Amino acid sequence: MPKILIVDDDETMHLICRAYLGKSGYTVESAMDGPEGVEKAASIVPDLILLDVNMPKMSGFDVAKKLKESPETRDIPIFMLTSLKQEANIRKGYGLGIEEYITKPANVEHLKLRIDKFLQDRKR
Repeated sequence: MPKILIVDDDETMHLICRAYLGKSGYTVESAMDGPEGVEKAASIVPDLILLDVNMPKMSGFDVAKKLKESPETRDIPIFMLTSLKQEANIRKGYGLGIEEYITKPANVEHLKLRIDKFLQDRKR
């Protein structure tokens, strides 16, 4: 059962993703801010991280940078899930080594399909 870590300060996002992805067979873990996300990523080593950008304590860009610089977490794929739609932010995310940049509000069915496809392709 693949593990997904959601790093987002929006509780509603956690509830929606936990319900929908959990029902689809994923184990879903949560972190409410950047430092907690970095810590949890290192301890549980999820198959994928859904990462918001605008959070207290540490931005998603800083979280992605920290995760991609660490040997323990650099291979964990990151999907940024954010309301920031500016091209500069999208470029910044991909420049940090993330795999996907998805803007909110995201359709959860579409998000699940993208996660399914990504993880399936990664197994090959």
